[in-house]
Amino acid sequence: MTANSPDSHVNGILKQLSTPWKIALERANRIKNINFNDGLILDLACGSGIQLAAYSYQLRRPCVGIEINSERAEIAKKSLNLILENDLLNECKIIIGDSLKKSEINLDDNIRFSLIHLDPARPTNIQSHTISEMQPPPIKTLEIWKDLLIENGGIILDLSPRLSNEQCEELERELNRVFPKYRQTWEWSSQGRGRVDRLSVWLGSVASKNNLSRYVRNHPKDIENSIIVESNKLSWNENNFELKEIDVKINDYISIIDAALISSGLEDEWIESKKFEGEWLRKKGRRPLFLHSNELKNNDKGKNLIFETGIVRSVIEHKIEDGVGPLIEIGNKLGFKKLTLRMKILPELQPIFQSELDKKLVDLGDTGFVIKLPKNKLAICTKI
Repeated sequence: MTANSPDSHVNGILKQLSTPWKIALERANRIKNINFNDGLILDLACGSGIQLAAYSYQLRRPCVGIEINSERAEIAKKSLNLILENDLLNECKIIIGDSLKKSEINLDDNIRFSLIHLDPARPTNIQSHTISEMQPPPIKTLEIWKDLLIENGGIILDLSPRLSNEQCEELERELNRVFPKYRQTWEWSSQGRGRVDRLSVWLGSVASKNNLSRYVRNHPKDIENSIIVESNKLSWNENNFELKEIDVKINDYISIIDAALISSGLEDEWIESKKFEGEWLRKKGRRPLFLHSNELKNNDKGKNLIFETGIVRSVIEHKIEDGVGPLIEIGNKLGFKKLTLRMKILPELQPIFQSELDKKLVDLGDTGFVIKLPKNKLAICTKI
């Protein structure tokens, strides 16, 4: 059995874990060719052990995991047993202990690490997080263990994607204080659905040599085909804004862009790298809107960051809260068999309005969507 094709027993365990196996493997895959000096891999709060196992498997290096919870530590041991081959597994260990109490952790005196990973626990039932809620505390924990990191080593620190920009700035300053000579690359990653699933900081040898920020759109099946957008700047400023009052014309193109890309602050770098010409109607909420005069020519990989694209067929002045009668009328006139409402509507109204559209449009051919523009205007678009 190999890590690329875990059997059903492995899959059963993986379903219970916080880090999907494909995500863990993709991250490890991106650093497997780094020229680390000799050293083991250390995970200071290894939890289920899946990410630790992925690092060890891809880098072909022994690993040590520390976990304060004895039940999770047992799961971590099973994860290593199921994923790693015996010659590597025999050199790995999971230790039940507190990473903040280094003197109580039983390690060989001469042990050193080429990679340190830390994914602190945080509350699961709240909408925003702070650094102080993370356990073990990231800065204090890394300070305790940094002397065991070899020269040219790397650190990967997982964070909550719910941290505010102010919290990120604070953490950036603290990491610069503790590791003044280490490069930093901040990474936002998403599996789709328009949300950031993971935020992390990569330091030292695992950081990008030329870029301070990175957005990763994970491919659902093929780890080699993840989309990566990088930038040599870090902007903690809120770059979201409300709808711009731009004159939207018939035959213009409007695209709904991956909202997680916007959260990373790398949307303009991505647009520029693809040579897309146009301007943002909105960089806020679940449906960021990009207006352009030509169809976005791109390969299938890049189009994963474009949720939907359409050609504007009509622009009408209408408050959606007053009902969808005008949309039904113009939809039938233009030959739509389906129009999907891509806008913020009161939760109790959205299914009623969508159902009415679905029932009363004549089945003639085109499918499309409707978006909201400034000054109570709606754009009806044919989906392409």
